[in-house]
Amino acid sequence: MKKISMKIIALCLCVILAASGITATAFAMNSDGDEAENKETAAETVVAEDEASADISKDETVYVLAGADGSAKKIIVSDWLRNSLGSDTLSDKSELTDIENVKGDESYSVNGGEMIWNAEGGDIYYQGSTEKALPVDMNVTYTLDGVPISANDLAGKSGRVTIRFDYKNKQYETVEIDGKQEKIYVPFAMLSCVILDDDVFANVTVTNGKLINDGGRTVVIGTAFPGLKENLAISEDKLKIPDYVEISADAKGFKLGNTVTVATNELFNSLDTDKFGSITKLSDSMKQLPSAMAQLLDGSSQLYDGLNELLEKSGDLAAGIDQLADGSDNLKSGAESLDSGAGELQAGAEQLSEGLNTLTASNDVLNGGAKQVFDTLLASANSQLAAAGLEVPTLTAENYGQILDGVIAKSGGSTSEAAKPIVALKSSLDSYNTFYLGLQSYTSGVADAAAGANALKAGTDNLKSGASQLSAGASELSKGILGLKNATPALADGISQLRDGSMQLSDGLNEFNEQGIQKLVDAVGGNLDGLMSRFRATKDVSLRYKNFAGASEDTDGQVKFVYRTDAIE
Repeated sequence: MKKISMKIIALCLCVILAASGITATAFAMNSDGDEAENKETAAETVVAEDEASADISKDETVYVLAGADGSAKKIIVSDWLRNSLGSDTLSDKSELTDIENVKGDESYSVNGGEMIWNAEGGDIYYQGSTEKALPVDMNVTYTLDGVPISANDLAGKSGRVTIRFDYKNKQYETVEIDGKQEKIYVPFAMLSCVILDDDVFANVTVTNGKLINDGGRTVVIGTAFPGLKENLAISEDKLKIPDYVEISADAKGFKLGNTVTVATNELFNSLDTDKFGSITKLSDSMKQLPSAMAQLLDGSSQLYDGLNELLEKSGDLAAGIDQLADGSDNLKSGAESLDSGAGELQAGAEQLSEGLNTLTASNDVLNGGAKQVFDTLLASANSQLAAAGLEVPTLTAENYGQILDGVIAKSGGSTSEAAKPIVALKSSLDSYNTFYLGLQSYTSGVADAAAGANALKAGTDNLKSGASQLSAGASELSKGILGLKNATPALADGISQLRDGSMQLSDGLNEFNEQGIQKLVDAVGGNLDGLMSRFRATKDVSLRYKNFAGASEDTDGQVKFVYRTDAIE
């Protein structure tokens, strides 16, 4: 059951990202066309989403048409009211203006601020506009050879160009965490995509992102989480949480097409905070490690001092051996505590490894499903071309761009009327190809994370094995010292050798404490319980943010934002 659940979560994540990317490109492609075509595209996009829902739910996609600097110029919202019970009417609230039904002729009436749709048992798809402030502002800035420059002035220039996406999260709630009122932001994940022509750009680098090159273009996919650093209250020197994306490249005759950014809080909505109980156990075990290590260090130090005293003051040999016995008891107690804590740490690392391995097992399913969708799209494209009377080779993921470019050229170029359907077809395939390449990068990253977790598990296994051996050795040492106490007169030479060994033990324990245990404790900052409380609060705030343009109180739902910036030419 656990494996099945993980696969479902992974597939849902794939659907969210796929729907976001295809929606943005489809809208951008049609944004300059006539109004009817835009409505039809929006409706078809909404229909493609996953259909698991509550009795009445509202899926909202907010399209932000922005300038090249990221400032919003127009906001269009597409809403899908799901009618899972097949009700005759659906009640809704909306702050939108110019509302139009984009997939059907169902009408609505207004009653006390409520929109009552005559649903006739079906779903409702409508679209409208708004001037409402966005929850996340996006600001895009440009520099040329280190000097700030406007987008208009940058067109056609050459030099080292830097494009920076900054995101300002303004959507928050004030909640109580550990007795204090804290500002918790809705945890939006910002996924920005920029496509750079290799004829214009070279030596591309990205901060907080990935690069994918298909031989002619470099696709830059950046990720940021504005407000999350403040939510979790983690200092930047311990953990860097990206809140911007920065792209640098050598440009020759600068020009840039539309960029697309998707904002969604669905990633945090799927976070399973019920699992935090086992993490807290791991934290408790880690808190025991410094104490256990201190006992070990104290015990080894006492052991060494006692042995020195035995050699220097043979007359006080009995008293020295008593101190030695006490030190060995402390060493034994500390070793047992370390062994217990290492066992808890081992169990936590095993859970992490199992979870990531389960997620990795879904990689082939995700990649295979994405390829099957691509093959279906290509097959559909072949059918459309054949229906149009165009005889071309069979389209594949590798050749479709070259073949369709040839068809467009023969039809008079991308601007005469006959080529427009082919241009639209190619743009749609390009959009999915971008997602397909991004998915492969994502699954590769998951596999790398799983490999790291497996290495961590192996390390904790070694730590547990070593701690068990140390505990057993300390127990034997305690027994041996007791025998030493009973045979004091004949042990002068043996005490000298034992002193040298205890010095090595003390040095080794100090190194283990400084290089191992202390770094492990510092990594969690000593306050994992507080961090878990902030994670839970972040998820709760995310779950409560379900719409942008309004909804009835009993309506569940989700919302995502798609920002498209103007091209620079």
